Amino acid sequence: MLLTFFSGFGQTYFISLSNPQIREALGLSHGGIGLAYGVATLTSAFILMEFGKIVDRLPTRTAALIVVAGLVAACIILASVQAVWMLVIAFLALRLFGQGMMGHVAMVATGKWYEANRGRAVSLVVLGHALSEAILPILAVSAMALVGWRMSWVLAAAALLLIALPALALLLASERTPTVSASASTGTPSGPVKRSWRRSDVLREPVFCALLVGVLSPPFMMTALFFQQLHLVEIKDWTAAAFAIGFTLFAATAVPVGLATGALIDRFSARALLPVFLLPMALALLLAALLEAVWAIYVFMVLLGGTAGAASTISGALWPEVFGVAHLGEIRAVAMSCMVAASAASPLITGLLIDAGVPFTAQLLWFAAAALLASGLMGLIQPRLADIALDRTLPPAQPFRKSRP
Repeated sequence: MLLTFFSGFGQTYFISLSNPQIREALGLSHGGIGLAYGVATLTSAFILMEFGKIVDRLPTRTAALIVVAGLVAACIILASVQAVWMLVIAFLALRLFGQGMMGHVAMVATGKWYEANRGRAVSLVVLGHALSEAILPILAVSAMALVGWRMSWVLAAAALLLIALPALALLLASERTPTVSASASTGTPSGPVKRSWRRSDVLREPVFCALLVGVLSPPFMMTALFFQQLHLVEIKDWTAAAFAIGFTLFAATAVPVGLATGALIDRFSARALLPVFLLPMALALLLAALLEAVWAIYVFMVLLGGTAGAASTISGALWPEVFGVAHLGEIRAVAMSCMVAASAASPLITGLLIDAGVPFTAQLLWFAAAALLASGLMGLIQPRLADIALDRTLPPAQPFRKSRP
């Protein structure tokens, strides 16, 4: 939970609070800072695809401390940025170690440590995301008002050094390695051993690409909204403080929804929830585009919190449920890299479209329609997902061909 909480320093909703000051300091437009952010985030996605394997090869404690140290360095670099190239490096490190690796280490460890109650375990771990979303934006706005944006990033680095690093070193001192399966512990027959897929097998499975459409929709669309939050506030005549309060409602919704999703996963499966978890976000994006009243912030942030809470729990449980745990780090690293790439593309695309005169509200309408289409696709792939999850021995190299007699 600490890992997911402190990943907030590398998340868009936190970084974007410094966007106006960064643009002013470096003379950047909306498209310019979006380009820097997009290039850095996309680069971090490629690095993460290989760097994410360390969770399979190193103890969780060692991997966690490496990642926290990297995030400390990222905060310090951003606090001292004086040129665009420094900004790209700072964004790269924040996205790689914060958004990418902090959550990756937490989710891979949890996916490997738990099986029968994996959904509930993941739902507790991802509470850190919700707490971060509720607390960090308000703290950041207050800190920037008191000491400025640069010193705020120094304070973030200090929090990581003084709180996160020693706490994680203590709490992860013992590696949690399961010694019995869930079936053995409950006395029920274990049945045939299911094969854990390798990354090469997963990449040859067409349904994996379809899964990514659903799993990547929330980070792509919410990153766009949160990155452009101050632009949206400006065109809607809202206030940054009002939007910051909306994050509290966002988190207050994400927490119970995430916990409920964990229980539902343990009862039905993560794959069964895929067709419905995007629907609240689709409605939220529609409302954000069309409504002008300040109270609209709180309505669509609650809806976004519903999808975010479900998405965090589903993404933590889905990959081990479908593809096994032996190579979970390398498989999830691919999914995380794609997620980071999606979050890189949306600020760049929306920033360039804003500069080109395309209203951000129109873009939100397009996102709402895309979310509905993705939800429908998740329903269509349910039979194939059930085949893979229930019998991982199906040949991944020929996923849609039935063997001949």
